Amino acid sequence: MIYIADSNWNPTKSNPFTAKGLYDENWSAFLYDSDVSYFTNVYPGTNLHVIRFSPDADKNYIRLFDFLNYELSYQRNVILKVNIGMKAEDIIELFNKTPHQVRYRSSDENYMVHSTTLSAWESIKQDGALLSPNLLKENNRAVNEIGLKPMNEPKDYSDYIMLDVLDGCGELVVNSHNIGSVCIDPNTIYTPGVRLYFDVRKMFADELVTRDGLHPVKVKDRLPLRDYLLAAITANDFATNIKWTPSLFTQKANELFYLKYVRGAY
Repeated sequence: MIYIADSNWNPTKSNPFTAKGLYDENWSAFLYDSDVSYFTNVYPGTNLHVIRFSPDADKNYIRLFDFLNYELSYQRNVILKVNIGMKAEDIIELFNKTPHQVRYRSSDENYMVHSTTLSAWESIKQDGALLSPNLLKENNRAVNEIGLKPMNEPKDYSDYIMLDVLDGCGELVVNSHNIGSVCIDPNTIYTPGVRLYFDVRKMFADELVTRDGLHPVKVKDRLPLRDYLLAAITANDFATNIKWTPSLFTQKANELFYLKYVRGAY
């Protein structure tokens, strides 16, 4: 169900929709927050799965509707807080009238990326596919899910392989794995892993894609390399004396991808 929070509520306060005021894995929240520049799933001091979006970054409620559709499919209760011109009740009514099939949108990118460590890349090549954390665990592989606890991510997130836009935060994930804790500094010196570039339009055409409002695209259980991988770029594709940061490697790898694998294909 969807519950509408009043203007005084925030995720560090008690749950106003339960008798004991508690949150558990059956609850999540979506907030429009003008203090957020784009979006974040970090909300200090709460044990609730929360996504905050700037109203300017989701003017057509696309990410909200993706979030609601995904959360409700897992039977979670969603707390919605809307501090924008349109009433929450009107947004919910619009959501209920909107088709929720996962399809390619004109706003989607043709290519998306999954960043991972070099050690993980060796296993991925052997498997011929990216496997979800839960599938890796079933195969007795060591899995370190950096964001699961600090960011209060739902357990079902572990059933998916996450993809990001090319200018996204994938390299921060790699550096977080490198240092063993969540890193949000894009300009720190780090050791790059591998950036895997995928044909997203083909994935949509093959109905492989799920959306959750936080990640633009994710795939359940298994993402085969043979059918969708376009390029794998590591630091070995560049000069050896570069002091890499997450932002610099993102930039240089994207430039090489477009030059060699996109424009070079024509």
